[in-house]
Amino acid sequence: MSSSCSSVTWRVDRATRQSSVEALNAFLRSSRSSCLCPSPLSLAVHVCVGNEAADADSIVSSLAYAFVCTQQQNKLQKQQSESETLHVAVLPITRAEFPLRCDVAAMFQALAIDTAALVFVDEFPWSLSGRVMVTLLDHNALSNKKLLPWRDQLEIQEIVDHHSDLGHHREVKKRDVAFANGQALVASTCTLVAEKMDAAVVRHPAYPVLSTMLLGVIALDSINFDPKAKRVTSRDVQAAQQLKEKAFATKEELFTWLQAEKFNVERWKAFTLADCLRVDYKEFEFGTAGNDVKRVGISAVLVDIEAFVRKVDDAVALRNELSAFCKQNDLAFVLVMSLSMTSDNQRQRQLLFFQETGNEVKRCLAFFESDGFLLLTPLQLPQTHSDEHVAAFSQLNVEASRKQVAPLIQRALVECQVVLQATRSAATL
Repeated sequence: MSSSCSSVTWRVDRATRQSSVEALNAFLRSSRSSCLCPSPLSLAVHVCVGNEAADADSIVSSLAYAFVCTQQQNKLQKQQSESETLHVAVLPITRAEFPLRCDVAAMFQALAIDTAALVFVDEFPWSLSGRVMVTLLDHNALSNKKLLPWRDQLEIQEIVDHHSDLGHHREVKKRDVAFANGQALVASTCTLVAEKMDAAVVRHPAYPVLSTMLLGVIALDSINFDPKAKRVTSRDVQAAQQLKEKAFATKEELFTWLQAEKFNVERWKAFTLADCLRVDYKEFEFGTAGNDVKRVGISAVLVDIEAFVRKVDDAVALRNELSAFCKQNDLAFVLVMSLSMTSDNQRQRQLLFFQETGNEVKRCLAFFESDGFLLLTPLQLPQTHSDEHVAAFSQLNVEASRKQVAPLIQRALVECQVVLQATRSAATL
C-alpha cells in the first residue's frame, strides 16, 4: 500500500518544500558518490549508523547527524585549516529490507527523499578499513552482524544514544548516552541530534526538510508528546519548539500521519512471519552470574500475537519458523514483543517467548512474576497454534517497551543464576 502527500496537510507551498528537499538530496547524492567511488587519495570517512533494527529514529537521526557534522566541518574549514572528512550515514540494513520500514518508507516517499542516494550497509565499501571512523546513534554497543567482519577495523569515535549503557567502547570520549536511573532522558535520539544543530545548520536550505523529519520522529517516539505515555521529557519539548519553526507540518499532523503508516494494517497483513521477525529486530548478549553469554533476539511487531502466529498454518509450522530463526541467529531464545491498537484506539502489548532447548525463558518468567513490573498475565493461543515451546502473555504495563524489557532480561539471567548456584551450594552442605 503506497503513501501519498495527501496523508498529511503541509503548511508550506510545494516550491518551498521542493527547494529544501533538493538541498538535502544533493547532500545525500554527493555523500554516496564520494564513498562509493573513492580515489587513491580519498578522504577520511566518518560513518553515522543507527542500530540494527533500523527504525525511524535510527535512520533519521543518522542521516541528520551526518549532515550536521558536514556543516560543522565546513564552518571550521572557513575559520582554520581543518582537514576534510567525508561524513556519511549508512543505513544498518540492506536495501531490500528498507520497504519493511512502513513509516520511514512512507515519509521518504511523501517528502520526495531520493532513496537511490541512500547508502545501505551492504553497499558501503567497508574494506576502506583503517580510514573508517564510526558514530553509533540510537545504540551504544556495535552488535550488527552485518558489520562484524570489519569490527576490529572500525574506530568508534562517538556515541549518541538514549538506551541503557551496556558499557562497551569505554575508550570513546564523545559519549552522549541520555539514560539514567532506569529511564531514558529523551524519547528519541532525534532529540539529541536536534540539540546539536547550530546556527549554520538552521540557516541551510536543507534544514526545513530535516526539521520536518526530526520533528515527526520525536512526535512518533514520544506518542505525540503525551505525558501520560511517560516517554516525553522537557528536552523533547524544547527540541520540538525549535524544529516546528521551519517544519513543513505541525507535530500533531506529523504524528497522526506517521503513526497511521507505522501501524498500516494492509502492509502488516502482507508481511510473512519471517518479515515480522526481522522488521524491527535487535540482538542482545547478556552475561550471567556463571560467566556464560546468552544471545537473545527481540523482535518488535505491530500486530497482536494471534495475528502474528496465524501467519503460518499451525503449531508445527510456527515451531519450525521460530526454531529456524533461533538457529540462524544462534539465539538462546527469541522474544516477540507485540504492540497493537484495540478497537477503542488504546495501546495493547503482548509477548511471545520461544525456546527449544534450555531454561532461560523459565528463569526470566519466574523473575518477571516476582518483580511485577511488566504485569504479565497468560495469553491463550489458538489451539491450532499452541506448542510447549511457546509461551504467550498479555503485558498490562503498556509503557514498558524493549528499552525497559531488555535490561530486565539481563537482571533475570543474572539473579536467577545466583539463586540457582546458592541453592546448589546449600544442597551440598
